[in-house]
Amino acid sequence: MTTISEQLVGAALATPNLDEAADALAGAVNGAYAAVGPPGPRLKDLLSGTWLGHPLHPALTDVPVGAWTVALALDVLGERRGAKIAIGIGLLGAAGAAASGLTDWVVTFGKRRQLGVAHAAVNGTATLLYASSYLLRGRADTLAIGLSTIGYGLVSLGALYGGVLSLDWQIGVNHAHNTDAPDDEVDVGALSDIPDGGMKRVDAKGYPVLLVRRGGDVYAIAALCAHAGGPLDEGTLDGDVVRCPWHGSQFCVRDGSIVNGPSAFPQPAFNVRISGERVLLAGPATSSGP
Repeated sequence: MTTISEQLVGAALATPNLDEAADALAGAVNGAYAAVGPPGPRLKDLLSGTWLGHPLHPALTDVPVGAWTVALALDVLGERRGAKIAIGIGLLGAAGAAASGLTDWVVTFGKRRQLGVAHAAVNGTATLLYASSYLLRGRADTLAIGLSTIGYGLVSLGALYGGVLSLDWQIGVNHAHNTDAPDDEVDVGALSDIPDGGMKRVDAKGYPVLLVRRGGDVYAIAALCAHAGGPLDEGTLDGDVVRCPWHGSQFCVRDGSIVNGPSAFPQPAFNVRISGERVLLAGPATSSGP
C-alpha cells in the first residue's frame, strides 16, 4: 500500500516534459550566474550556505511558510492589515528561498532533478497567488483571501516535496556523517603505501578516510564529500586543497575546512600518528556533528 506522500510524489514525477523543463530551468540558473561574472562563484557559496556551515535554503523557507501561516490565522480572525503585512514578509522570504533552492537544485540529476522542478513550480505558483493577494488587499478582500488560501495549500504541497528531497532523497544533508567515524586508534596501512604528494583512500572500521602525504606527515579527512557523497580520492589535489570530482567543492586536507563550495559542511578531520612505518588514525581532530 502506497502512502499519500508516495502518491503525491508519483503524480509529480508523472508530469509530462519534466526533463525539458529541468533543462530549461537549469540553463536559466547557470546563465544567470555566468552573467554575474567573477563574483558568480562567491554568490553561489553565499546562497549555498558555505559561510554559515549549514545549507541556507531550509533556513530561509521557514520565513514564507511561517509568515503565510500567520497571515492565514489573521485572516480567520479578521485582522486584514496584519495579514497583509505577514504576506509581504513571506514574499520577501520567498525570494531568498527560491534563489538558494535553485542554487542547491541545479547540481542534482535524475528523479531529484525532476521532483525539484515540480517543487519549484508549485512554490512559484503559490508565490504568484500570494503576490496577487497582497495587491488586491483593501480593494477586493474576498478574492484576495481566496487566492492566499489556495496559495497556502500549494505551499503545503511544496513543503512535502521539499521534505522528500531533503529527508528521503538526501539533498542538503551531510554525507560525511552517513557512518560513524572511529573514536579509538586504528591502523590504516603503511606509510609507503601513500604516494608522497599524493592521496589514498582507506577504510577505518567501515568509515572511508582520505589520506594525504607530505613527506613524513600525513593528513586525514573523510573521503566522501559532505555535499553529495562524491569520492574525494577520485578528485584532484592541488597543494593542500582537494577538489571533489562531482560538484567542485574544495577542502583543505589539513583540517577539512571549506575552501570553496557548494558544500555547506566542512569535512571531518582526524589526528594521525606515525609509528614506525604504520599510519595510525588517532581519532577525530574536529567535532562537526554526532
